[in-house]
Amino acid sequence: MELGPSELGPTGGPHLELGKDKLTVRYTGDGRHDVGAIQANRPVPARQLLFYFEVTVLDQGELGKIGVGFTPRDAKLTRQPGWEPGSYGYHGDDGLRYAASGKGDEYGPRFGAGDTIGAALHLGRGEIFFTKNGNRLRTAFSGVRNPGQLYPTIGLHSRNESVAVNFGARPFRFDLESVLAEEAAQEAAAVRRQGAVGSRGRGRAVLSRARSHHLSIRCLFS
Repeated sequence: MELGPSELGPTGGPHLELGKDKLTVRYTGDGRHDVGAIQANRPVPARQLLFYFEVTVLDQGELGKIGVGFTPRDAKLTRQPGWEPGSYGYHGDDGLRYAASGKGDEYGPRFGAGDTIGAALHLGRGEIFFTKNGNRLRTAFSGVRNPGQLYPTIGLHSRNESVAVNFGARPFRFDLESVLAEEAAQEAAAVRRQGAVGSRGRGRAVLSRARSHHLSIRCLFS
């Protein structure tokens, strides 16, 4: 079984203090040009249909310059997710989405203290969408390249910011199971429409594949 992300680190950018649980992180810089970003310990599993994680803002600090997204392994951890080549991010201070650029586009609402932001990477379609407090936002990015080589990433950039990440050890605020079931039903229906032989069995296989991340997390933390 291909293991997915389970904690933050072991390495991160400067100006960060990683909690002993390796699931919480706090910004310790002065908030000028000192961005601190940290990746998960493993990339998104390449054979997984849909990967999802959530970040809860414990303290938005002075300016709430918090970014959530995905970055390649070699991304600079002194820059927000979405600023580096091949990276994608959603930022709390302005609600913009960023893809390999320091210039963002309109996307969703701003977020801050007490909010839970989810990030979903659909490897089958090469798409990324985000959630806020359990509510799904529209698709943020399409045509994502090499999704199986991306790492969940958090960026912090103002004094006293702190967040906690959930890779599935606890229940998500977002109803991920319903999304996985819907995805499986759609793929199974497509198989039936094509008149494929053995569509019923293939439909079950799709459902099993769609649930792989959630089930593997349960096994790891049971």
